Amino acid sequence: MREIEEIGNVEKHYEVLDMVGDGGQGDLFLGRDRRSGGRVALKLQKARDLGPESDFHWAGRNLLEEGSRMMMLTGIKAIPEIIATGTHRGRRCLVMEFIEGHQLQNVLLASRPIRNPGAVASVIGQLCEILREVHNQNLVHCDLKPENVIVQPDGRLRLIDMGHAIMAGQPTLHERGTRGWASPEQSDACPSGLTRRADIFGLGCILLEMTVMRLPYGGLEERAEPGGPVLPADKLAELPPEFASLALWMVRWEAEERPADVREVFDRLRPHLPQLGSRRPSKRLRPDPTEYYRTHPPRL
Repeated sequence: MREIEEIGNVEKHYEVLDMVGDGGQGDLFLGRDRRSGGRVALKLQKARDLGPESDFHWAGRNLLEEGSRMMMLTGIKAIPEIIATGTHRGRRCLVMEFIEGHQLQNVLLASRPIRNPGAVASVIGQLCEILREVHNQNLVHCDLKPENVIVQPDGRLRLIDMGHAIMAGQPTLHERGTRGWASPEQSDACPSGLTRRADIFGLGCILLEMTVMRLPYGGLEERAEPGGPVLPADKLAELPPEFASLALWMVRWEAEERPADVREVFDRLRPHLPQLGSRRPSKRLRPDPTEYYRTHPPRL
């Protein structure tokens, strides 16, 4: 694995333009390469607040660790390439490949609930293909949600933000991920470590969001508790029959009761994927994720 180039002052090499994202792990800016004129993405650690200086330095180290995790995934086309690290006005910064497209969150908001089985299978299927490669590197993403997925103009999905990623089996000391999409084992310390089944839970959450516009176990509204209903009765009744049993299997409370890996999920989706060379759906998402399988054979 090659080392990340350390470039010192980012502004010597890149013009920092508009802020385009505000996440818990850092702020995302559009940048321009001063030599080539090409666009890049710049992820900066949060500006220092009134907290202790040690917290600010800790956040900077975390950002560099995220860059190292991204380096482990070099060669996976669906993961943005990490270009360099540096500092910008005292804040640690990652310089990354710029991805043209729209957040899946915004694509879905325009069309939910998604009733076309091919569209649902195309989104979850592409994410299965991406996660298979991530998991093969022994990494768990830990923050699967529509906000962290980009749909490119050609319908291809890209997975971003490795800020919560962790090596599989590595013990965690505190909650990890985003409430609503994080699996129960992510909501507190996990001495036994997280597994790929945590990502399968997040993937199941996206499936539920697409089809019934609801996250499991109370979603964002309340902290999930064991024994509670997965969904209210009216939302359970709305689950499309093609995906109902799969979705509920993916978000089982106990990790051991979920699919063991993304291939099991993909095999259940396979009958609903668009056929190679088939026509685009009359009512489609924009950009249209079905285009990927209409022009490429499945990779799982």
